[in-house]
Amino acid sequence: MIAFGGAAAMALAMGLARYAYTPILPHMVAEAGLSTEGSGYLATLNFIGYLLATMWPIFARKLGFAPGPKTTLRWCMLAALITTGAMALTTSFAWWAVLRFVSGMISVLIMVYATAIVLDALARLNAGAGAGVHYGGVGCGIVLSGMMVALFEGLHWGWRDMWLGTAALIALLMPLVFLTVTTRSAPGVPRQDAAPVARDVPQASTWRGGAAWLVASYALTGVGFIVSGTFLPLIAKQQPQLAAYAAFSWMLLGLASIPSNVLWAQVAQRIGPTTTLIVLYGLQAAGVALPVFSSAPWALLASGFIIGGTFMGIVTVANAEARNLAPHRTAEMVAIMTAAYSVGQIVGPPLAGELAVRSGNFNQGLLIASGALLLGIVFLLVGARPRRAPPDAGHR
Repeated sequence: MIAFGGAAAMALAMGLARYAYTPILPHMVAEAGLSTEGSGYLATLNFIGYLLATMWPIFARKLGFAPGPKTTLRWCMLAALITTGAMALTTSFAWWAVLRFVSGMISVLIMVYATAIVLDALARLNAGAGAGVHYGGVGCGIVLSGMMVALFEGLHWGWRDMWLGTAALIALLMPLVFLTVTTRSAPGVPRQDAAPVARDVPQASTWRGGAAWLVASYALTGVGFIVSGTFLPLIAKQQPQLAAYAAFSWMLLGLASIPSNVLWAQVAQRIGPTTTLIVLYGLQAAGVALPVFSSAPWALLASGFIIGGTFMGIVTVANAEARNLAPHRTAEMVAIMTAAYSVGQIVGPPLAGELAVRSGNFNQGLLIASGALLLGIVFLLVGARPRRAPPDAGHR
């Protein structure tokens, strides 16, 4: 139940409060006067808020000021409901910017604290497989937002209704989180002496330079994912032959992501986490670049499916690697990895938006994103080389 509660928290924080912006974006551009450049900057402000909030779990304990993960989770869910619904109440770019910035901060706090609580609880219960259920909540939220947008399009309801509908979905998910993850009797209250073990992928091998290369490569996946993760439906809407597939491409991305973290965790157990990450990066690079080489509907849908089938796998395997490098600092390691990912996400949208305005399409932005993923493979290959043992190690 705590895994399902964690999935609900991830769905409302990531799939809805954060990523519902993606399928609603084409309607804001068409109906509310939001420019392509402005859409990229709104996404970036969301990620800046996301980045800043990742610092909170790291510094709160050192400063001696922390209301507790469960209390923080309760208040952040309420704030997510308010900031999401408030998007429908204005057409001011300045207010949209404030709301998306605050929403980014709230989303990461929900994700970090819910993940820390749930993973610690699952480790104590020897139920690490439940991590797949927890991370699958992101895809469920993406599917919900895509289905809602498709339904509202059929009813000829506008962008305001879509934001209010997203807020309603958040309100429906909140009770499950309250009754499981944030309840006083839940088994996942983080303790200083807790040593959670990631049971979903194997223990990490020795990385030269610690986690630095892993964190750097993970930042590049943020660039690789976020261009499509922000603009995929808008890319479809801007091409008449693809416009009808915009919401469906986003739903397909979400559907593919739901089982992907469990499947890729099993792959990592067989071939190792580093090799698995290399395969994931390569597949996602190909998926991101597909719409550049074909404007056929199959390319758009295949792109959504491949990206959806890899991005949560990357999150799951990479974060498990990071946790294994520092098993006594779960929340902080999740926060550091999330910060790296958000740095990449801050760079991607405004760059892609500016290039799209100049060239008339998103092809250059997609190719840059794909290239970032390929560079991430290079970082993995360099960082995953084990340290050489001293010459006389075998005689000791």
